[in-house]
Amino acid sequence: VLAAFANLFFVAFPKRWLAWVGRIGLTSGLILHALGMTQLWIWQGSGPEGVSQGLSVLAFLSFAVLAAVDWIYRRPMINAFLNPIVVALFLVALLIPSFRHPIFKVVTLRPALLPIHIALALLGVAIFAVATGVSALYLLMDRQLKDKRFGLFFSRLPSLRFLDALNRHLVVVGFIALSLTLASGIVFAISSGGLLGPWASKEVLTLIAWLVFAALINARFTFGWQGRRAAVTTMAGFILVVACLIISYPLSTLFRGGN
Repeated sequence: VLAAFANLFFVAFPKRWLAWVGRIGLTSGLILHALGMTQLWIWQGSGPEGVSQGLSVLAFLSFAVLAAVDWIYRRPMINAFLNPIVVALFLVALLIPSFRHPIFKVVTLRPALLPIHIALALLGVAIFAVATGVSALYLLMDRQLKDKRFGLFFSRLPSLRFLDALNRHLVVVGFIALSLTLASGIVFAISSGGLLGPWASKEVLTLIAWLVFAALINARFTFGWQGRRAAVTTMAGFILVVACLIISYPLSTLFRGGN
């Protein structure tokens, strides 16, 4: 929250010390978040369980991606737009009830592979979430440019070329995480008795999302896709990824208690 406020103040007052407050605040929050999750998992004797802990891990990974982008590219304005959204996700994780989702009871995946599969899946979602936020920034700036409305927000944001390049880098890294998720999911399905089962719809959606991002990367490097088309395709692929996440953690479980 400290980092979010510092980055928001940076919009109106672009002082270097505000950028550093946001950067250090976000990094410190990540360390405390990691320590808190580790302590919780040691206490309960297992990894993340249930929707709330899954969202907490997703928020942590999203913060980690934002922090990495900020430390590498030093663009506080990106965090000013995206950091409050991830803070909201983290608050949701804190407020909803925590309980074990049935998936942790019925799966027969090898124990060592399950946390790896879940971590890769959530990492991919986090990376694509940030890429989608960058795409939204690109579309917003592109619209302001076409309408010739150059306000304070426009003057503070990075260039369209930078946002497009950052989107490309994030999508490539996210695609690697999604590919590993798909591969481990196939092993998951085979070890559980076959590719077709109760989670078949999730597997199909994951494959479709993988194909969308594969097509986007191919179009970028083969046909020179960039700008609006790449941004819109990124957002469409992210919707599919979120749909996979919702299938994994059905919203109906938010209103049930107990194990």
